[in-house]
Amino acid sequence: MTTYAHDLAASAIVSTWPTGDGAVACRVARVPRDLGDALARRITVVLTRLSAVLWSAYSEGEAGQLRPADLLATLRDPDRPPPDGDDERVRLVHALGRLLARTPGRAFRETVVREVRAELDAVLDADAGELTGRALQAVRHVRGDVHEGHVATADAVLEADPLEPVGLLTTVEPHSAAVAAVHWLRAAARWVADVAGHSVADVVALAEAIEHEDLGVAREVLVMRQDEPDEEVVRDLLQEAVLAGRGIFVVCPDRPDPDTDHEHRVLTTVLHPLESGRCLVDGLIRGIQGCFRVYADAMTTRERPGADPSDPGHEWAVELRNRFVTELREEA
Repeated sequence: MTTYAHDLAASAIVSTWPTGDGAVACRVARVPRDLGDALARRITVVLTRLSAVLWSAYSEGEAGQLRPADLLATLRDPDRPPPDGDDERVRLVHALGRLLARTPGRAFRETVVREVRAELDAVLDADAGELTGRALQAVRHVRGDVHEGHVATADAVLEADPLEPVGLLTTVEPHSAAVAAVHWLRAAARWVADVAGHSVADVVALAEAIEHEDLGVAREVLVMRQDEPDEEVVRDLLQEAVLAGRGIFVVCPDRPDPDTDHEHRVLTTVLHPLESGRCLVDGLIRGIQGCFRVYADAMTTRERPGADPSDPGHEWAVELRNRFVTELREEA
């Protein structure tokens, strides 16, 4: 979401929003000289909360229910009766309109209205799959559905460089990015297992041992949920993490042993509950990189007896990387 603040030194309302590779900040409006600091801060609080509920509508697949024209009309006409019902978006717009009515200067009010319009447009663009400009905030939000266009984009990013697919974290909605990444991770694990003469579970264990790294996400996808379809695995992992992030307790029917103190079965998540989308995509990328480490180790041992797999030399490392990427593209 976009976070707003009152910059006292610059006498301005400023905003900042996250993207996949850092935050963007900009100046929204100059605060009129006669506008008190307390009122300016209250305006930023309501703007921030409004942004949160607008992006929540995107995450919940409800962006199509937004009515920009009605919301902006309410914002410009604070003398309308307070809205009935439980639509928090309408209530916040009404509250913001009432605050703006107390501010001096029409220019400031219109600038804030344009800011709300820009945030609405960003949410609607993201919902349509257009992740550019302000709509890039969508890469930090997990949706419940998969956007086929984003899956295709993610697949193209992985096709270009499956070992360093930075664009998965910066240009693609995480649910869709994860579906594509699971497909490539499973292809990498199957192929490396065949080449190296190991099981897929052994590939994960070896990848963890080589770099002393915990590949919990890869292990969950490749071993614990090996028989589940790609989209189902991603959906389940994200749902577990999102529910945990909301403080909702979930019982796991597949865990046979109840907790001895509370007599229930506890569902755990391998993802960070507050960064579930990014955590999942990053974990899948690290899984592919782990498969490469196992491949490189096996090929070095097989083709260059006596060489140190941990220090193969630049030329051999480049050759291994190119071979791995080429073969993985064919496998995937």
